[in-house]
Amino acid sequence: MTFDQTLISGTLIHYYVTCKREAWLYSRRIHADQWDENIAMGKALAEIKEDQLHTFPFSQLKFDKIGKQRGHYLVTEYKKTLKNPEGAKMQLLFYMYQLKNSLKLREINGKVVSGKTVLFVEGNEANMHKMQNLVDEVSHFLGTDTPPPFQKIKFCKACGYRDYCY
Repeated sequence: MTFDQTLISGTLIHYYVTCKREAWLYSRRIHADQWDENIAMGKALAEIKEDQLHTFPFSQLKFDKIGKQRGHYLVTEYKKTLKNPEGAKMQLLFYMYQLKNSLKLREINGKVVSGKTVLFVEGNEANMHKMQNLVDEVSHFLGTDTPPPFQKIKFCKACGYRDYCY
């Protein structure tokens, strides 16, 4: 059985790259500890940014900014920290992948910004293929009936889902 790919979001991709158990719980609408300090800060930042988020009618995409730069589209995602740069890049690449395929764009790139740090992500064919494979992998993984067993990783200490793991 596979999980409906239209239900996969950028947040779900970020969680999957960070911790598969967290992604599985999130996909089942099992909510993180809403009193967790990191969750509360994330919600506060999201409320501040809400007026600036661009939501597109063809999907559930919510990202911070899109514009044109030198003839191509540039998607920007702002993060409070870059403790997990790979997760942030994959979340951004998911947005780029969705936009490129849905709008039939020829060229799209992106950047993740956190303070003075900027990570660039190219929307080249190799990255688009990588994301297609990841979406397929996530869909297959989330089709399982039980979450994966707990594995302690460096992100556990600050995770809002940690009560579901220990």
